Amino acid sequence: MNAEEEFTQACQSWQIYSEELLALQRNLTAETWQQLLTRITGCQGKIAVTGVGTSGIAARKIAHMLACVEQPAVYLSATDAAHGDLGFMRSDDLMILISRGGNSEELTRLLPTLESKGVMIISVTENPDSAIARAASLVIKTHIQREIDPLNMLATTSIVLVLAVFDALCGAIMRRNGFDQQRLLKVHPGGNVGKILREKDA
Repeated sequence: MNAEEEFTQACQSWQIYSEELLALQRNLTAETWQQLLTRITGCQGKIAVTGVGTSGIAARKIAHMLACVEQPAVYLSATDAAHGDLGFMRSDDLMILISRGGNSEELTRLLPTLESKGVMIISVTENPDSAIARAASLVIKTHIQREIDPLNMLATTSIVLVLAVFDALCGAIMRRNGFDQQRLLKVHPGGNVGKILREKDA
């Protein structure tokens, strides 16, 4: 395979991303979207986000983005959670569990404690019959059709869709809460974002 053919394959991968992202507007309903938005913004306690593997990496990003828009979110290591960190969860908290298959042992072993504490669960999974889906009060299913790796196995397209859902959610939270540049600067004073915001305020 030559360089041009390899680039063509890369373009085909990006096309899959585009098609799957556009499909979100058909596969997620306005009702589900409102439920997600209401539960996140209405949380009176802490929001914890967790997953394992690539889903865990996505969980870190989602927690960070929610914190950027002043939703009290933290990433929780699923392993550490099972070794005592679940102790910080309370009945007014919310847990977001991310797992394509929905039956990862690292997550399912957390469910009895979350239930006993009365923690609300939102599950993001492709498997509505999975353990984390059955335990959740709200399930976000992104309806992934095709990963972009040759084996159709790695979390590529599926993770892009999960991130796209929560990035759009953060945008909706900003609009709903009248989140302006001054408010963003207070929570994001560092880096190029902080520099640009300070220059605009000058």
